[in-house]
Amino acid sequence: MQLRTDSRRAAGLLLALLATTAAAADDSADEAFFFESLPVVLTVSRLPQPMQDTPGAVTVIDEKLIAATGYRDLARLLRLVPGMQVGQERGNDQWVTYHGLGADYPNQMQVLIDGRSVYSPYFFGGADWGALPVSLEDIERIEIVRGSDSAAYGSNAFLGVVNIFTRHTAAERGSSATVKLGSNGIADLTARAVGRSGPLGLRITAQHQNDRGMPGTNDQRETSLIGIRGDLRLNETDELTVHLGANEGRRAMGYPGVLFDSSAERTAQHRDRSLHLRWRHTPAQDEEWSLSYYHNRERTRDEWFVDSSRNIGMLAGVLPPAALAYLNQGMRIPVDNNRDARRDNVELQHRFRASKTVQALWGAEWRRDWLDAPYLFYGRGARSQQEWRVFTNLEWRIAPQWLSNAGLMAERIDADRTRLAPRLFINWQPDAAQTWRLGWSRAWRQPSLFERGADVRIVHDGEVLNYRHRPNPDIEPQRIDAVELGFLGVLAEGRGTVDLRVFHERIRNLVQRRAVDVAGLPLANPPVVQQVLGSTRWENIAETVRLNGLEYQLRTRPWQDGELIFNHSLVRVSAQDPAVRRSVAPYTIGLTWLQRHGPWQGSLSVLRSGPIDAGSGYVRDYRYKVPAYTTLDFSIARELRLGETPLELRLSGINLLGRHQELAHRPLQRLHGERPATQVGRMVHLSAHASF
Repeated sequence: MQLRTDSRRAAGLLLALLATTAAAADDSADEAFFFESLPVVLTVSRLPQPMQDTPGAVTVIDEKLIAATGYRDLARLLRLVPGMQVGQERGNDQWVTYHGLGADYPNQMQVLIDGRSVYSPYFFGGADWGALPVSLEDIERIEIVRGSDSAAYGSNAFLGVVNIFTRHTAAERGSSATVKLGSNGIADLTARAVGRSGPLGLRITAQHQNDRGMPGTNDQRETSLIGIRGDLRLNETDELTVHLGANEGRRAMGYPGVLFDSSAERTAQHRDRSLHLRWRHTPAQDEEWSLSYYHNRERTRDEWFVDSSRNIGMLAGVLPPAALAYLNQGMRIPVDNNRDARRDNVELQHRFRASKTVQALWGAEWRRDWLDAPYLFYGRGARSQQEWRVFTNLEWRIAPQWLSNAGLMAERIDADRTRLAPRLFINWQPDAAQTWRLGWSRAWRQPSLFERGADVRIVHDGEVLNYRHRPNPDIEPQRIDAVELGFLGVLAEGRGTVDLRVFHERIRNLVQRRAVDVAGLPLANPPVVQQVLGSTRWENIAETVRLNGLEYQLRTRPWQDGELIFNHSLVRVSAQDPAVRRSVAPYTIGLTWLQRHGPWQGSLSVLRSGPIDAGSGYVRDYRYKVPAYTTLDFSIARELRLGETPLELRLSGINLLGRHQELAHRPLQRLHGERPATQVGRMVHLSAHASF
């Protein structure tokens, strides 16, 4: 009933906004400057297109907005995007999905840095948002495609794309240094050196971040990265770009008293290395060839001992007496969750203009993933997977007011058959201030190496105590068919924009974690641990899941040097399985105020998310829904000069309304009943940024 009420209110507000936009367009239909403020984006179709021409909804977060928020973590920026659902179970682990349906490690949205996929095979097929190898100060903009984009990027772009663009060295304004100090042990240092020598531009970024994470939790983080970008202009038509990256750190993990010590307190270490080469050849203004190769190498060291008798008192009343007596024997079992992964990727792309009304693109890609994780794949060696893709997109201006986009991806992953991901959109632009979009797309998402082959066992003295995960070689790719209606309008005198997306998405063969029967497999007797923890595997659910809803963003400049950004999304899940229905927050809403006054600038954001059953870990026959929550963030800065050096002082804070729960670690939550087991809290820091 509440969702229907919210829908009616949202529909009324949207009608008023669209009517206002349409009236403004009628009064000033010939004022072409309306769309001039909208950026050209590259992600949606891989073609450079103004936002009003793209085949789908896209949100752009530019460097000015990134700086104005004062955020330290990239994932928190995505809370400002309509339809994105972002949460934290711990201070330094971010959970990011578009329209929910996320598992322990959401893996239905492609994440790119300068075109290099950072979807990690060693991170269970998802993105490690707590250790992305990029500094916020290097980012020029982030383009977020809201909706399936597999026609352009393949399997992992099932529900959307986050494409992070770092700044070209030719656009840099000089070197800089930033220091941040604050609560919970925040101590960050970033140094950027930029130089040019003739046709060569070079940037070196070094960053170190440290904090203690959530209060009262084993959650300390210490990460360091160094990134090098070089842009070499070979001649008038050719350019070579080189990215080198190294990222490593330590993160405290785990909780006390969880069932069987299955997620014990420990410190994990990670180390990532990457090389990315890209050659661009532009024989004409409307034509470009590009050839790229990248190599990622990731390594995690995550080891601990399961001590069955540790914190046994906390389990009294939760487990039956027989189970408590068995666990109290004091079994000490080593867990080796070390993982090594490598990825090699080659991509060729050609963009050209066939005529005044047609521009097109085609390309091909090959990728190989390699993963060595003995704990995840019991008794097996390293696993590997190869992928091949061929893609194309065509933009055709049918008439002055009509634009069509057609895209197609042909993709083959290892032994699976070749699958096609098509997309077709038509854009109607009745005047200079309005674009209406109508489109359909189909996409596939291949199960990750972990989902298909996970075989995790708890073994003591040669006996299996628990089959934690079981492999499922018969799992099928999940498929989505999406229809959307979109509107993009510019307010009178270019004072803002309205961006609306109404969607209907049908998902078949949705991959979910499900309990599985291990009868017939060799198991220790008595099977206490197996009975308590249970076994799971990744399976396709039989029913079709439907997502219906709308999302919109209003950006307006109602007064001088001020801007308001209002986001709202409503999602309704149609599914018989209550676990699927509960895995999507029915709404998200946010209001951000940006203001500049002379040398002062600031931002204030109020963000609210609806209730959701999401988090990590599995406990047999146990579910928990995190209640709705509201957060308040702020940042205020003062520009000044220290001699000849420009200096900015900034005070920033997040979660200022106090502690609240956003995700649940289910084994721990079971011990706390309805009382939140983990809560994120306030974090405030002061930064000083100097430019040279």
